Amino acid sequence: MKVFALVLIAVGCLFATPGVAMAVTYTVDSTLDEPDANPGTAGCLTAGGKCTLRAAIQESNASTLVVDEIHFDVTFNGQLADTITLGSLLPPISNPVGINAGLCATQAGQSGPCAGVEASALSYGLSVENTDTVEISGLAITGATTGIRVVNSSKSFAASNNWLGVKLNGSNGSGANTGIWLDPESDNATIGGTTAGQGNVFVNNEFEGLDIEGADNANVLGNYFGVKADGVTKAANGKNIEITDTALIEATGNEVGTTIEGAALTTPACDGGCNVISGATSLGIDLHGNGGNEGPARGPTTIHGNHIGLDASGTEAVANGSFGINVRAADEVLVGGLAGGDTNFIAGGTFGIYQENGEGLEVLGNVIGLDASEAENPVTPPSTVGIFVYTLSTVDLPIVSENLIRMAGGGIGIEQKFGGTEITENFIEGGTTGIFAIGLSPPSGNLIEDNLIFEAEGNGILIEGDLNEVLGNEVFFSGQAGIKVKQAGPPFTSPTTENLIGGDAPTDENVIFGSGGDAIEILDLEGTLNEVARNRGSENAGLFIDLVATEPGTEPNGPNNGIKPPAISTAKLSEVSGGGAEPGANVRVFRKETAEAGEVESFLGEAIADSSGNWSVGYVAAIPGETLIAATQTDLEGATSELAFGKTEPAPPTDGCQDALPAAICVKNPDEADVKSPETTIRKGPKAKSKQRTATFKFASSEKGSTFQCKLDKKKFKPCKSPKTYKKLKPGKHVFKVRAIDKAGNVDPTPAKRKFKIE
Repeated sequence: MKVFALVLIAVGCLFATPGVAMAVTYTVDSTLDEPDANPGTAGCLTAGGKCTLRAAIQESNASTLVVDEIHFDVTFNGQLADTITLGSLLPPISNPVGINAGLCATQAGQSGPCAGVEASALSYGLSVENTDTVEISGLAITGATTGIRVVNSSKSFAASNNWLGVKLNGSNGSGANTGIWLDPESDNATIGGTTAGQGNVFVNNEFEGLDIEGADNANVLGNYFGVKADGVTKAANGKNIEITDTALIEATGNEVGTTIEGAALTTPACDGGCNVISGATSLGIDLHGNGGNEGPARGPTTIHGNHIGLDASGTEAVANGSFGINVRAADEVLVGGLAGGDTNFIAGGTFGIYQENGEGLEVLGNVIGLDASEAENPVTPPSTVGIFVYTLSTVDLPIVSENLIRMAGGGIGIEQKFGGTEITENFIEGGTTGIFAIGLSPPSGNLIEDNLIFEAEGNGILIEGDLNEVLGNEVFFSGQAGIKVKQAGPPFTSPTTENLIGGDAPTDENVIFGSGGDAIEILDLEGTLNEVARNRGSENAGLFIDLVATEPGTEPNGPNNGIKPPAISTAKLSEVSGGGAEPGANVRVFRKETAEAGEVESFLGEAIADSSGNWSVGYVAAIPGETLIAATQTDLEGATSELAFGKTEPAPPTDGCQDALPAAICVKNPDEADVKSPETTIRKGPKAKSKQRTATFKFASSEKGSTFQCKLDKKKFKPCKSPKTYKKLKPGKHVFKVRAIDKAGNVDPTPAKRKFKIE
């Protein structure tokens, strides 16, 4: 009994203590803007006996140590008449509280807020000041300079189902500069959410839809920026999202979007945490700021799973005015990711992604210039560059990998200035140039590796800088030279030198097919030193390697020290030898399938020239008589010549296959019927698992002059040629088969097969 009495006394003291109360729910029942008659009584009653939004905030501010709730009664149902017109600034929210007007079928015809707040000519609609754990939901806020401001280190703020800049009937608000502003150290905010009805709509803001300035760990999820609640109608913000440091405080750990998973990943629609970031007058996302107190975000910052420049359906462009994502000098930025749900779909504007001297940039797995409908339908691409990377003073260098970029009507897929970037496994279609690398910032150039570049109007890969390694790329149907190295124009006046085109392993070989000019062209001064190692390809309109003098009158010998091809003297079935090489030069010998000047089929071998320039290359296996061959030399400084051409001697006559002869050069009696079937091999194909929607296969037959038939999955065999490319493949498992048919009509009974999966 004594203990029970003490408990009763303690509880009584708790309720008697001024300023301490249990959580209270206030229900707003009026659109009037009247103050509370007796603030601090927890009554929320005006002199007229109503509970207004102003009175509810006053009462909530007067309570302590609890999180109150402010709800709205059923008379607020999303009609324009359900708008509260403020006569003066509302009291700043200074205590934890949840303000929730609810989700309604609005007069605009879309699901959205149940109540409106018109704050014409006021500096803010609502203000959260020096308090944590405030949630604001279900309000259409218009007229104020800033719709909602979160200041003085107010942490764990949440905003959902609000319209910032548009009224309940869908008409545009006026006078707004910023939708929501998070000031320095107002950390851990959640703007939107991952389920239907949680996203906010940011439109008609002259400066920014959302401004995160020196705040950390904000999650921006499922919002519409620059389009109204229908997801289509453009209503531009100046910028959609800005994330910056201040002069003293860094913005770290902020995340725009999320990894899309589950059902949301199966449709092109922007849901499940995806933000629509479109229609801005200038920038979709700005991580650099306007100077003054704003500085580039120090990061890390993650941007993934969004539609940028697309509508909510993911099928139509609603372009931002300039850059989709302006990274500029922000550090530690991840754009996209390697999981399928991390893809940003980017359309329109001038630059898809723009970076300039930021540290640690990664651009992975994004889709530019194609819609979100399985990334197969063209939409308006950026007009200038898909991905632009500038690294003049960068230490932690960028990675640009596994992006799918479609350019059209001009533009460059990936442009890199000043070197040091890994550009790998990207698929680029169309545009003037697939990959353009210009300028050099020591100590290194770029690694340009395993990219597939298709139908560039000019060059597939254009190099105007030093020390680049161009390895394992597939360059198809370029309008001009497939790969071109040339002296950079102003402001870069130095020669372009010490680049490596192709390497010393089969996987390093660039495949160049169907170019409108040379396969590989080097246009520069004689003093340059560019190495062309192992490469292959066919149906190129010009030479396979073409060294072109920049100034024929003064430097007529062309680039790479004016080096000339070696001389082929003796071409036997098992080896080739010659002279005319530089002492110590590396002579590489290639097999040709046709007499085309722009064709090289495969690598045969290499050797080092002696002090007199003589050389000899033996083959791993003998080749047929009268096979066309070609050879280059690369001197000790790393400069490679054009190709020299030759042909192996005829095979010795024989009535049958003799044990003394290698099987590869056995010639049967012409009267003996050919009954042996050819063997088919696949030399190159897609990876076992890939996100690329295009698959290209290279294949060959054991018998020269064979034709081929190909099939994919359950389709029938049809005539084909190597390389064979399939486009717009659907995600899932696939099986490719190819069989050779020799001149006698013998069909390979065991077609070559390659399984692969598009994720």
